Amino acid sequence: MDLSAPRRRPPRLAAPALAGLAVAAGAILGAGTSPAAEGERSPMVRVATSGNDSERVETLRITREAGARKRSVISLGPHALPDLARGDRVRVTAELQVTTNCRTPGPRCRGSIYQYGPKVRARLVLASGKQATDGPSTMPIGKLKHETCTQKRPQYEHHCVLVFTQDGFEIGDPSRLPCALDDCHINLVADVHHPRASAGDLLMVGGQRPTGKIPQDRGRINAVRYRDVLPSEFRTTATQRLHRGSLPPDFRRRVVISKRVRGLERKEQLAVSALMRTDISHLPYAVRTSAYLILAESRRATRPGEFVKSHVVRFGEISENNGSNCTKPPGTCTYRKVGVLEMRRDAGRHRGRPRPLYVNLVTVLGPKVLDARAGDRVRLPRGSIEVTRFPPGVHG
Repeated sequence: MDLSAPRRRPPRLAAPALAGLAVAAGAILGAGTSPAAEGERSPMVRVATSGNDSERVETLRITREAGARKRSVISLGPHALPDLARGDRVRVTAELQVTTNCRTPGPRCRGSIYQYGPKVRARLVLASGKQATDGPSTMPIGKLKHETCTQKRPQYEHHCVLVFTQDGFEIGDPSRLPCALDDCHINLVADVHHPRASAGDLLMVGGQRPTGKIPQDRGRINAVRYRDVLPSEFRTTATQRLHRGSLPPDFRRRVVISKRVRGLERKEQLAVSALMRTDISHLPYAVRTSAYLILAESRRATRPGEFVKSHVVRFGEISENNGSNCTKPPGTCTYRKVGVLEMRRDAGRHRGRPRPLYVNLVTVLGPKVLDARAGDRVRLPRGSIEVTRFPPGVHG
């Protein structure tokens, strides 16, 4: 891809793609070194992710005051984070799923039973260690996110997902960082509170099984490091073409929207964001909704095939599978997904043309409390996928 080629600006329905890294951290660290001032060096981009099973803790203790018990729940450390240098720009995205405790006594319960909606706060920070949460050993790289995980029916979310789409930082003066350049961590720090909290009240980091087990692998941190090149110099393409306008809530995996990417090469990297909006206002029940992103061999594939698994780092998973209950009111819910991917081998050619692969947004929908009726459908009024490709020549 020609980095000097004009960009085609896609519709901005999904999480903003690769612009706007001038967050608070940029002001703290300084403007950084201009890529033009480093003309003797080649532009480089490197993607990274904390990947599968990223959660570091199983539960968060609910306190009565906000910020009383912060925990680093996910960390992207120097073993995976690309090397850093003066002038680098780093864009960070992340997902985190949390789950409230059961509402009535039973084997599912962990800790005390509560009926209120816990108030979750989370933020991404640059840190000197994987456990650091605040103070001089950390530096915020984005805004604090707030989410109330509702417990009262019919607004019973049970699961809540926090998605970070625009965080990041620039490195101006390395001496002002909270960490040495070769020993930095990006931590997702969270705490949870409610004025009615009592000792033993817990929020699960992940899900909650009927047995009381807490399944995780529901969140991760992603990073894209730019060196001597601006994020705006890469082309982003998008699609808003939904496969269907509605889907039955039957707990089956289905592709909502698919974006074709042709001719992927070894060491090519992708940054992906997606959006899905659902409407259940006409249904008499809430709908459990989960979603994830994959690279696949067809538009309809809900799992990566063997070809993708052998050609893509991390076997074609772009994001984790997570979600929440869409409730009434309001009856409409928006789900965002973010992730990165790197090719291990060339995709090659198929029937004389570059082999197409597909970024698929997959969803699973199912009714809560009541059974779905014949003919019930969850409406899908809106969706999109955005893909930014980083060619092999800038890998490094």
